[in-house]
Amino acid sequence: MPIARLSLSSGFAVTVCAAALLAAPAQASGVAEVRFVQPERFTDAGFGSVERDRTQARLTAQIEQLASRLPDGHRLHVTFTDIDLAGEIDAFGPHGVRVMGLLPDAPRLALRFELLQDGQVVARGSEELRDLAYLVRRSGLDQGTALPYESRLLAEWFDQRFAAAR
Repeated sequence: MPIARLSLSSGFAVTVCAAALLAAPAQASGVAEVRFVQPERFTDAGFGSVERDRTQARLTAQIEQLASRLPDGHRLHVTFTDIDLAGEIDAFGPHGVRVMGLLPDAPRLALRFELLQDGQVVARGSEELRDLAYLVRRSGLDQGTALPYESRLLAEWFDQRFAAAR
């Protein structure tokens, strides 16, 4: 197929390329809906409302990314009822530094979930995800991501819980 050459302004060319990419058929995938019940009462979702909002945005993005691995027609609803991030805020430090320790500082995510396929519930439940060995386990940990310990918890939960749906 011959390639036609057009003389276009660079802005128009970028717009045309972006439109062509958007018009390409998308890979089918599942979708997610994430909620947080009374996040101001969570055990530790960050220091202050700004960090709490950032934590919610990061966990939402993680759930959405995981749900995109589900087949088309699947919808995952996740409701967080409590969050306790790995480590603890150093109350005496000047910058709210998060200090990692052992048992009391392990990441914990309490959630309810519901998986629907074409509008029908195929799985439902409540979970309390916790990793007591979070500092000594290196498998599945991506230090380059925000909330690496919580991301690993969610990824492992998703893989174990929804492997059959994929």
